[in-house]
Amino acid sequence: MGVYVLIAILALLALILLYVSGKALISRNWFMKWLRGTLGFLAIFGMSISAVVAFNLLHYKVVDDGQVIATLRFVEVAPQEFDVELVGREKNKQFYQLQGDQWQLDVRLIKVSAWFDGDLPAYKLDRISGRFLSLEQENQVTENAYDLLGSQFVDTWPWFANKKWLGFVQAKYGTATYMPMANGAIYQVRLFHDGLDAQPVNEQAKQALNGW
Repeated sequence: MGVYVLIAILALLALILLYVSGKALISRNWFMKWLRGTLGFLAIFGMSISAVVAFNLLHYKVVDDGQVIATLRFVEVAPQEFDVELVGREKNKQFYQLQGDQWQLDVRLIKVSAWFDGDLPAYKLDRISGRFLSLEQENQVTENAYDLLGSQFVDTWPWFANKKWLGFVQAKYGTATYMPMANGAIYQVRLFHDGLDAQPVNEQAKQALNGW
C-alpha cells in the first residue's frame, strides 16, 4: 500500500503546484510580475516532475510477502542455449533465448517507509540475463540479456536508483542470484521483505542445483 500512498501524495502535490503556477502567472500585479512569473514556472516544473514520477510508480506492483512474481521454464535447444518462458504475476507470457550455464532476473524495487504502510517493496521486472561459467566463453558473447521494462515515455528510475529519496523512499535493485539453466527446469522467483529468492519447482531444476 505504501507506493499507492506515495502516488497519491505526488498527484496532490502536482495539483497544488498547478494551482499555484496558474495563479502566479495570471496575476495582474505588475510590481511582482517577474517574481511571480518565476514562481509560476518553478511550480509548473515541480508539478511536471511530480506527475511524471507518479505515473512511473503506477507501473510498479505490490504483492504479499513471499508471493511469486515470476515463473521461468527452460528448454535446451542446443548445447548451452535455452529457450526461456517467463510468466509474470498477471500470467502474461514472454519468450527469450539465453546462452550459457546460469540465468539471473533483475527487478526494480521501491520501498516506502513503514509510516506509510510500505514495509514490503513494490516491484517492476527489469532484466533477464544469462552467463557462462567459462570466462573465455563469456567474453565471446556480445549480448545475453533482455530488457523487461518495455517502452517508457520518461524513465525516472536513474534519478532515484540506489538512493534514499526525501528520507522515506528507497529505490534499489533486487536480484535473484544466478541459478543453473537445465532442460525442462522450472523456477519461481518470490519477493520478500529483504529481497528476492529463486526456488526450484520441479525435479529437473532441483537436480541442476544439486550438481551446481
